[in-house]
Amino acid sequence: MNIQPTLRIVSDDVAIIDCLVDHGEMFKSFDSNKTTTFLVDEDLHIVFYFAESEVENKFMMYIVDNFTENQDCMALILNHLEEQIKNNNYTYIMKQAKSKVLDMLYMTNTFRALFGKNKTEEANELYY
Repeated sequence: MNIQPTLRIVSDDVAIIDCLVDHGEMFKSFDSNKTTTFLVDEDLHIVFYFAESEVENKFMMYIVDNFTENQDCMALILNHLEEQIKNNNYTYIMKQAKSKVLDMLYMTNTFRALFGKNKTEEANELYY
């Protein structure tokens, strides 16, 4: 499901498991709720596993395309995570995910440099 053109939510367990395995991020155990975040090229993936979920799909994944350029999508995710924390829904893993999203936001300029997206003037400022 696309929330915005650059923000997707995936709830297909098979697709999420394939993505986790393909990128070496598969969980080692499934006895408790878990979350992980990882990059695929410039896209940020945030995956949740809900061990105690009553619904059929126990996985959920957010994908923010080109996350350094789509901070509005990151803000939407943060708002969602904060709402889940406020409502005491999977508080521990929501706080973990929120912390990781905040870390990625704080490091946006670093990742832009890593991806070669710094503007020339910004890069030149480092030499003065």
